[in-house]
Amino acid sequence: MRILVVEDEPLLAMLMEESLEDLGHEMVGVAATVAQAEAILDGHIVDAAFLDFSLADDATSVPVAERLRREGKPFYYVSGYNSIAPNENTPEAPLLSKPFSLSALKDALDAMAA
Repeated sequence: MRILVVEDEPLLAMLMEESLEDLGHEMVGVAATVAQAEAILDGHIVDAAFLDFSLADDATSVPVAERLRREGKPFYYVSGYNSIAPNENTPEAPLLSKPFSLSALKDALDAMAA
């Protein structure tokens, strides 16, 4: 699958990128902001995504989630919290809790591929 990762922590973004490639997936791009993610989506075909729910400067990845939902693309939220606080405007998606194992990442990929 062609994967987009939205993650504002560079070390975790690099770890996710390496792990996804090790699992045989193609990285379309890594974005630290909503604007960067939108630019990647505008220029590439994305099959699935992992979205850090909380981004820098009190931003969230909800605009990216909304776009992925409209386009019918599966995604997981990623968060260091055991739950996230969505509101009625937040697209629902499964949560991959940080820190996660390679096995948990693979399970999430398998679920999105199904």
